[in-house]
Amino acid sequence: MAAGVLVAGVGAVPAAVAATPTPLLQVPPMGWNAWNTYGCGATQSLIESVADSLVANGMRDAGYRYVNVDDCWMARDANGNLTGNSNYPDMKALGDYLHARGFKFGIYESPGAKTCAGYSGSAGHEVNDANTFASWGVDYLKYDYCESASSLSAQVADFAKMRNALNATGRPIVFSINPNSGSNTGAGVTRDWGDVSDQARSTEDIGNQWWGQSWPNGIANIVTENATLAWRAKPGSFNDADMLEVGNGGLTTTEEQTHFAMWAMMAAPLIASANPSSVNATSLALLKNPRLIAIDQDALGLQARVIGGSRLINSSGSLVLAKPLSNGDVALALYNGSDSAQTLSTSLASVGIPGTGTWTDQYTGTVVQSSAAGITTQVPAHGTAVYRVTAPSAPASWYTALINPTAGAQSYEAEDPAHSIVSGRWINNSGAVFSACSVCSGGEKVSWIGGTNKLYINGVYAQNAGTYPVTVQYVNGDGDRYASIWTNGENLQKVSFHGNGNWNSTQTATVELTLNAGYNTITFGNEYGGWAPDIDKISVPATG
Repeated sequence: MAAGVLVAGVGAVPAAVAATPTPLLQVPPMGWNAWNTYGCGATQSLIESVADSLVANGMRDAGYRYVNVDDCWMARDANGNLTGNSNYPDMKALGDYLHARGFKFGIYESPGAKTCAGYSGSAGHEVNDANTFASWGVDYLKYDYCESASSLSAQVADFAKMRNALNATGRPIVFSINPNSGSNTGAGVTRDWGDVSDQARSTEDIGNQWWGQSWPNGIANIVTENATLAWRAKPGSFNDADMLEVGNGGLTTTEEQTHFAMWAMMAAPLIASANPSSVNATSLALLKNPRLIAIDQDALGLQARVIGGSRLINSSGSLVLAKPLSNGDVALALYNGSDSAQTLSTSLASVGIPGTGTWTDQYTGTVVQSSAAGITTQVPAHGTAVYRVTAPSAPASWYTALINPTAGAQSYEAEDPAHSIVSGRWINNSGAVFSACSVCSGGEKVSWIGGTNKLYINGVYAQNAGTYPVTVQYVNGDGDRYASIWTNGENLQKVSFHGNGNWNSTQTATVELTLNAGYNTITFGNEYGGWAPDIDKISVPATG
């Protein structure tokens, strides 16, 4: 199915009600960015040649319309106006070249004094720079917070300056932010950035690898983190999982399939970065896969919800994800993040759909089951099976229980792959880790929380804003330990947790936490030296 094409069907999901004003991004953007392949070596002539290659290899017609210049393009004249440097002699002409070939023009800047590569940032020039971008015909601005923020609220204010300046130009320019650069690790997770941007990078930079134990992220790192943020993705506010590494040579064919399929399931921007003139045929076919693109570009603009899976100790585990589609179908993915093959299963009943359906493999377009209620398949290491399921008996409301929150009392397990991540990806106790716990409610806990190691529990819902008594179930066989607890990256509290000298028992403590109406992120750390207690789960009372 071509991107953006809707097919009427039984159980069709009604289109999202348009906001006022209508969000600029109704679906995640698709395009190409220069950085991962060329870095500061890109030039205006190279960008133009890339555009020609995107036409020639069919990627433009597959939906890749934004061609984005990254860092290192800029200079300022004697009057403080942005200009292209010697590698980009005429930015207006570059925009015209792209527009003439059916593309949109993307550009890069930073809210600080310097960009990440040390070029001139927009601090103090926001209004003038926004007007300059508009005069060049810019359609997309990647705004990268490269300096260390004094606070989360300071970041918000800096991003808002450019957002307001862009809005004042009257030109529709996609505002894509990255709050994670510099030393702002975790900023993309700790709050919903939809109030200041059209999309926000949820994690640190991607690398051309499956797994990263330090910067940059691998594919598995990003999947397990970004999958917990499904609650905040919608038209006008998408979770940016960073650029695609498909075709750059660092991943196996199976890993590339998982990478592209999971970005599609997560409603992430599909921004390619491989050289389009030399990308191999297998990778190119994946980048142009119309079935996976249709899942990403579905008109509902929803991100897949995690409906099952396991958090393996010191690994990325497995996930089962479900994404409602606008014609009433459901996309189901079985993700195997581990290093060996796993037999994974899912069913229509798991998302509230009765009866049977037609299961179509989204890599090949082959119908694998014509009338089945569920599927069980062996998924290779680092692989993902993806199906689009058409279920004739699906009621129109099948998806509401999947995506609608409840105001009733809720518990959130610290190891729940639908909600929780730990800071970093490191093993051997150099970062917070998921560890086995026979006395814990879900059989696991999060240990080694302290210093830069944190536990984030995302998607904690409150129907009404307020301060609520949240029960923390924990393990502490030591003496009394402190924990730092934040809500949405702010409202820091220092909380003491009693130690009972027994690592084989759980205890509870009640903490008054201020929650926003809607979804919240609760973060555990220890800013005071030593380790926080091991966290089993939190319980939030009714908030209606």
